[in-house]
Amino acid sequence: MTTDQTPDSSPEASPNASDDTAVPEEGQLVADAGTARRPVTLKRRRIDGGFLFVVAVAIVASAAVWFTKGPERFFAVLGEDAEMLLDILPKVAAAVLLAAWLRLLVPQAVIARQFGENSGLRGLLLAIGAGAILPGGPMTAFPLAVSFGRAGADAGTVVAFLSSWLLVGFNRAVVWEMAFIDHSIVGWRMLLCLPMTLLLGLAARKLGWPSVRTAEDR
Repeated sequence: MTTDQTPDSSPEASPNASDDTAVPEEGQLVADAGTARRPVTLKRRRIDGGFLFVVAVAIVASAAVWFTKGPERFFAVLGEDAEMLLDILPKVAAAVLLAAWLRLLVPQAVIARQFGENSGLRGLLLAIGAGAILPGGPMTAFPLAVSFGRAGADAGTVVAFLSSWLLVGFNRAVVWEMAFIDHSIVGWRMLLCLPMTLLLGLAARKLGWPSVRTAEDR
């Protein structure tokens, strides 16, 4: 006794019968995790060993101040730290938002092409120039460096960017250094530090340091 077989149920009639991917029927719910509609995101640890070490040192230092200087001095220092936190927190939030927006506004392909491992000497020089003219303090520089690193910039350009911001820093030199130190000394200092930023970027590439994006997503 033979059973009738519909054309749709035959292996020859189903173009996807030999594929590993199952074809959902009409009305069937399909998990979309890992697709473009619902990408899988890596879980990042918010508390690491470095954070725990800093917390432990802070607790020990707080106890030392309490027992050696007294509760009055302890709460005075705590109040000063709270005021400093309230002053820094908006700046950090603004810098993180700025870095996130720049990462979205500037295409990843452009960042990878201009600042990636294949950008060569030009990418390092662009990073040095950006770091030298970047205003603001660490609340601005470090979020930007991490953001561009995740978007495709390699370790060499990130190191060159941060080194230029730290060693050259035109804005800091004009506003602070030249107000207290002779202009010629400031100029010579910046001139002597400039080649070091390029050497540090080249060294980071030569040593094969992992990119900021890879280090963050591990």
